[in-house]
Amino acid sequence: MLLLRMAALVLGLAVAACAVPPAPVPAREPVVIAPAQGVRLGVMVATLSGEPVFADKASERFIPASNTKLFTTAATFHLMRNIDRPDPALGTSLRLIPGESGAAPSLILVGAGDPTLRDAPDCLDNCLRQLADAVAARGITRVTDVYGDDTLFPFEPWGMGWSWNNLPFYFGAPVSALTVNGNAAALRVGPDTAEGAPVMAAWAPGDDVLTVRNEAVTGPLGSKNLLSVLRWPGSDEVVLTGSLPSDAAARNYFLSVPEPAQTAAERLVRLLLARGIAVEGSARVRSRSEEVSGEEIARLVAPPLLQSIVYVSEDSDNLAAELLLRHIALATGGEGAEDGLDAVHTMLDEAGIGRAEIELFDGSGLSPYNRVTPQSTVRFLTWTTSQPWGEAFRGALPVGGKTGSLSRRFRGTPLEGRLFAKTGTVQGVNALSGFLIAASGETLVFSVIANDRPADANSVLPVIDKLLVEIAAAN
Repeated sequence: MLLLRMAALVLGLAVAACAVPPAPVPAREPVVIAPAQGVRLGVMVATLSGEPVFADKASERFIPASNTKLFTTAATFHLMRNIDRPDPALGTSLRLIPGESGAAPSLILVGAGDPTLRDAPDCLDNCLRQLADAVAARGITRVTDVYGDDTLFPFEPWGMGWSWNNLPFYFGAPVSALTVNGNAAALRVGPDTAEGAPVMAAWAPGDDVLTVRNEAVTGPLGSKNLLSVLRWPGSDEVVLTGSLPSDAAARNYFLSVPEPAQTAAERLVRLLLARGIAVEGSARVRSRSEEVSGEEIARLVAPPLLQSIVYVSEDSDNLAAELLLRHIALATGGEGAEDGLDAVHTMLDEAGIGRAEIELFDGSGLSPYNRVTPQSTVRFLTWTTSQPWGEAFRGALPVGGKTGSLSRRFRGTPLEGRLFAKTGTVQGVNALSGFLIAASGETLVFSVIANDRPADANSVLPVIDKLLVEIAAAN
């Protein structure tokens, strides 16, 4: 196998970082790749038989960002059964609690950790409205309280070390067993026609579950976009400040909701009212100390967990990844995130990888405490190919130039349609790990992780992509 050396590169010649360095062979013409000053780049590329092709800083520890999802999704394949089939236990259900002394009954909306439940007007299946329809079909005309029940999982809305400035947005949405619309609401913001006037802000239909304080104004034509959209953690108020150029295009901002179970109950109340069912009490949240009784009157059919795996892999959805982690915990006799992580690390132990090489603190990659080495990531990906679920795992990954988070990368290159990998992006971090088909037709396993990119530096993505294209061409 031809070793691609990159002389006079910022990457350096750190082949010795690999535990078993490849023997020197004649090199191709050096490729000049220059990541921004300060960027630390780790690379490991190997054959499926484990023969190193290229290594640089391969044994150093890096923040993996959403490459963390590789281990979460693999553990779902490895530790759970029948994930390609609908599981009734994963369906959101509705229980009817009889009232006392002539009072109207109450309803409990019970979450089962389904990340796909929706209540959008165009929702066709697995919709919150179907549960409201079931209430109406029973001839119920009045209810007292409507409870949101997310007690299947412990109250752990955020992962360890999640940054406060991520929490107000959809990618930092709190984790809950009762999740509707990804625990987010869409606010469309655009300029007014008159300079100095407040910007225009409107919720998507049904998404007015948060309040808005609009202090942002419309700026002059061609001015700088200084708009700030923020919801402080714990608050249900979205604050708009700054200015938006009068010629700016309107766009959607997806804000997380602070109390998913409460919001889900409120959404159900609206649907009940729209069907002429009086709600004489209020939307509330059931605590674990309250006993659940009554009759189940409806249950939705959630899609197979395999659909969530594909969603997590292709679109890098953090909330769905965290829900998978908690399902892993339940499937292995545990309960919450910590038990799920223990199960993932047990899988890594089976692959011969210890915590010094891969150490995880959440299931999505938002935690800045996560650490992996490119070398151990490649070893793990190679191990997956020997598992009965390995082909399905690889098939769920984004494809270069084709699908998911890689749909716009590697287009027009020899790796279009021939690279299958998981992306990873947080502040200062870019990662890409997976499989590629080299020019020879041989499959190579790779992991490239960039850390410490300065905030004002150029993107490191072209560096990563060019590196992989050159390695594929050289082999």
